Amino acid sequence: MPQIGAHSGGIWGLGASVVDGKIYTIGGQDDLVVSGKVVREYDPEKDEWTDKKKLTQGRFRLGAATVRNKIYAFGGTANNFETLPNVDEYDPKTDTWTVKANMPTPRMGFAIAVVGGKIYTIGGAESFFFPSAVIEVYDPVSDTWEKKADMPNPRWGMPAVVVKGKIYIFGGALDNTHQKYTDLTEEYDPKTDTWTKKADMPIEFYDMAASFVNSGKAYIIGGKTFDGRDKDGPKVEGWILHWTVLEYDVEKNKWQRLNDEMPTGRGTLATAAVDGKIYAIGGHHNGPRREVEVYTPDGWPFPENFSVDPREKLATKWGAIKQIQ
Repeated sequence: MPQIGAHSGGIWGLGASVVDGKIYTIGGQDDLVVSGKVVREYDPEKDEWTDKKKLTQGRFRLGAATVRNKIYAFGGTANNFETLPNVDEYDPKTDTWTVKANMPTPRMGFAIAVVGGKIYTIGGAESFFFPSAVIEVYDPVSDTWEKKADMPNPRWGMPAVVVKGKIYIFGGALDNTHQKYTDLTEEYDPKTDTWTKKADMPIEFYDMAASFVNSGKAYIIGGKTFDGRDKDGPKVEGWILHWTVLEYDVEKNKWQRLNDEMPTGRGTLATAAVDGKIYAIGGHHNGPRREVEVYTPDGWPFPENFSVDPREKLATKWGAIKQIQ
């Protein structure tokens, strides 16, 4: 598996969203100055990065989601302690940002998901990393917010995917110490505003990324734990930044830990799926990372109930691609 070495100019805590087959990275932090205003477009076909109009409020540990070909950036933090309520709408066609109604409850490190044209912001951390149970739903059409029932197990640093109108939440940090986290998997049904516990993940961790690639399976990539074994070797005291790839079969409610480890272990990264491939972007491991690596899950042709007309048959592999510019 190809691997890219460490480089300066990396970024972590960024948001990522897809419009018309292109990946947009929003905000993030480089550990030197708050670089969270930076917005970049990645074209997978050309393997090229392009700078775009910057955010008005720089931030990281934010959420990003796409509705009707526009990207919405939510919350985050500018100093890694205090949360921000900011909501901004980005139009890739005009390369412009528009300020929208603030989050009622400012948060960072929350799960974010789109169902029925509405954006769900779930849990996360309030200022100073105290977990939040809040679920608030944003309607881009009316620019309004609606509160839902609190999540049963508050946490932050957990990713989410949407499958057939239901939201799946994975893992997360349980308190403000960064050293307690969970293997919990939960399903949220927006129609009934209810939660269902699912099979636990094989390991407990947080600050990972998740993508669903229409194969009926979700892939959880990277992540962070405190103490443990680095690549199953000797015990390490301190942070472990994960190379791990977990596969979750949604219909079977079954987990497996794959051998397809990410070449560059990292947490607080972003992933985005385009044409069945998952792009792992940035993150943190001994400093901000600049790597962009692509994972092609096995499974073509995908089942009809999930299929989105794949362009080609792909093999399971990781590949290193162009670094963030």
